[in-house]
Amino acid sequence: MKMTKKVLAVFLAMCLFALPFAVSTSAAGRKPALRTSAGIEALRDEFDHDVAPEAGGHALDYAYYSPVGKNDDTKYPLVIFLHGIGHADYVGAQLDDSDFPYWASSELQSRFDEGGAFILLPRAPEQKLVYWGETLIESLRSVIDDVLEKHGDNIDPTKIFIGGSSAGGEMTWKMIVAFPEYFAGAFPIASTGTVSEEDVIYSSDVAIWMISSKKDPVVNYTTITLPLWNKVIKYNAQPENCRLSSFDSVTEPAGNSASDNHHMAKVVTYDFHMLDGSTYPNVTTINGNSQKVSLVSPNGIIKWMNSLSSEFDGSTGSGSGNINVSAFDAIFGVIRNFFLKIVNIFQRILGL
Repeated sequence: MKMTKKVLAVFLAMCLFALPFAVSTSAAGRKPALRTSAGIEALRDEFDHDVAPEAGGHALDYAYYSPVGKNDDTKYPLVIFLHGIGHADYVGAQLDDSDFPYWASSELQSRFDEGGAFILLPRAPEQKLVYWGETLIESLRSVIDDVLEKHGDNIDPTKIFIGGSSAGGEMTWKMIVAFPEYFAGAFPIASTGTVSEEDVIYSSDVAIWMISSKKDPVVNYTTITLPLWNKVIKYNAQPENCRLSSFDSVTEPAGNSASDNHHMAKVVTYDFHMLDGSTYPNVTTINGNSQKVSLVSPNGIIKWMNSLSSEFDGSTGSGSGNINVSAFDAIFGVIRNFFLKIVNIFQRILGL
């Protein structure tokens, strides 16, 4: 009897030790995913690395998470997230400097109707003074095409989504303008740069979720965000699926203030919610019909993605390529990249 109790005690202790690293097996065939309690470093280790064929003068490397398990023929969505400036100085930096790997956790993977999704984190070669911009449009498409060619048997081409923060948000707009056929939805966060009326019209078949702050020190809410949102609701083909989330003071999921009101990436990192039944603070969300959208867990961005699809057939190298890089654009790009490098240096000095 004493031995039985001892064995039982050891068994229970082992179960308690393994609990934080418990995995989800909710979808048949899907690769078991770690829980968020395993920690961000363990989740980052779940990502693989690859390099896309050279295009536009650059061969971009990328990190990706695959939900595919053994004998798994499921077609999963593909979610692309583009880093901001200062997060890509070396191979893997866009992974190390981001909490977006939480999207590989069982809690967030299970929110997809398919039971999971591919998560793709491309990297701009910032160590070469090259940042997201027109000169990397073809290079980034090569990354997407490379993933589709290598993992296309398990990717649903009608469920490709792209988003990014700051300069990554700006690049998000450039990609959906250049190749609107590729994407079912886009979620630019505090996107820098300018988006013309022509751009919005050209990308009008892509559902847009803009995430902005009224106190953003970089992207002025009144003069940049609202005019762009008005263009979206005027021209987008599916205004009911477009959204604008407007923050007052930006907070992180734990409730503490973000580093500043331009950094809203963690809002998306945690899909607005990490705790069931919670409501994210200090934000109002409306759709393109001016109707308020209630974001109560788990009604976040992933649920929005579940409702969207495109007509893209996965043909790599397709797309209209609406952005052409002129000689002037190339010269301006060099000047812009040098300026951004200065900004990057100051970011690191200030610890931003």
